[in-house]
Amino acid sequence: MKQTIQVEQVPKMNREQRRAAKHRKPQKPQYRGDPLAAPKLINMVQPFEPNELMAQHNVTRCAFERLRTGGGSGNDFNRVSMTFNMGLVISEQIDTSLVDIMIRGQAAMVRMLDRYNRGLSLGFDAAGLVDVPAAINAYEDIADTQSAMQITQAVREAYRRFDEGNVLTPAWANQVKGGA
Repeated sequence: MKQTIQVEQVPKMNREQRRAAKHRKPQKPQYRGDPLAAPKLINMVQPFEPNELMAQHNVTRCAFERLRTGGGSGNDFNRVSMTFNMGLVISEQIDTSLVDIMIRGQAAMVRMLDRYNRGLSLGFDAAGLVDVPAAINAYEDIADTQSAMQITQAVREAYRRFDEGNVLTPAWANQVKGGA
């Protein structure tokens, strides 16, 4: 028994159709919007729920505690420092007293880094033991009232400033009065 394979016949084109097909522009694919775009955007601009950031705050507080006791690492330092950088960006839009608190916290972190670069362990000076917890408390209060989009914008702005070389120096940090 002989099997035959049926091939689908393509409709034949005449000469005019073939020439037109050669010069036809390819059609752009239709953009199909994300049906969840609006709810995602609304979710990004809504303030956080109460205690929604508690886990993140606890990570920051644990990093501070490790730095305070002398067992901190570079990751702990970066965590607390970035918290203050974001807090500074956000507080600039709120109140100058918050800016001062964040700057004192940043100055304490710069002094800590200077101490570490001189061969000592990561640890706070006396003013830092007062300024850093105050700055962490202020950041937590600020962050709890922000939206995810505002926090994301603050992170981007903090990194932009860092990339531009807008960083703090030990000489500057020693001029900032600490100890609230």
